[in-house]
Amino acid sequence: MNAGDIMTLGAATVRPGTAVLTAVQLMLHHGISGLPVIDDDERLVGMVTERDLLRRAEAGTEQERPRWLSFLMEPAARAEDYVRSHGRKVSDVMTHDPESVAPETPLADVVVLMERRGFKRLPVVRDGKVIGIVSRANFLRVLARRLDDAAKVSVDDLVIRRRIFDEIEKQRWISTDSVDVVVNGGKVELNGVVSDERLREALRVVAESVPGVGEVVDRVRVERPLPHWPM
Repeated sequence: MNAGDIMTLGAATVRPGTAVLTAVQLMLHHGISGLPVIDDDERLVGMVTERDLLRRAEAGTEQERPRWLSFLMEPAARAEDYVRSHGRKVSDVMTHDPESVAPETPLADVVVLMERRGFKRLPVVRDGKVIGIVSRANFLRVLARRLDDAAKVSVDDLVIRRRIFDEIEKQRWISTDSVDVVVNGGKVELNGVVSDERLREALRVVAESVPGVGEVVDRVRVERPLPHWPM
């Protein structure tokens, strides 16, 4: 899947000259954490988010630096801080040249960008113009659909057993010889011995994640290997 497959169309936007108050009201009204900023040609020029509005004089949260650090800072840098904490227009507080993705960007790449940069939402852009927004909420909706679809699948017991073993072999945490899997009417029973509780939990998740599984009975035991003392 790509960004364009899950994005929200018709995203709310603001202009650089939009009042900060209006931007805040829009975010609250739509229940969103940020807004793309577009110019008169509807091209993306910025992004204003909750993070951009945390340091505000009205809330008494403007950036306060130690006097020695303020003394070392250039006057222009101190002036920039002042504009961000006191400015009344979106252009005063927005992030310029924000990250964006294309409709064809794979979801895996979108997730990497969100994780690395801490983004909650990203504008989806084609030819410089915003055509939608992809957010963490969009991912949750996709996840909910996939989980619901998986819960409704009816699969033969032998197929379920084979898929469980295939996933165990793929992950290489343990040998398939260490675990026995019995499937009856979609109910999976796990037996065996592992050396770590985390391996036991991972085996349970493997079984629960296979389409067609209705219940997992975990009878796997954890037995830590005895220390080997040299003779």
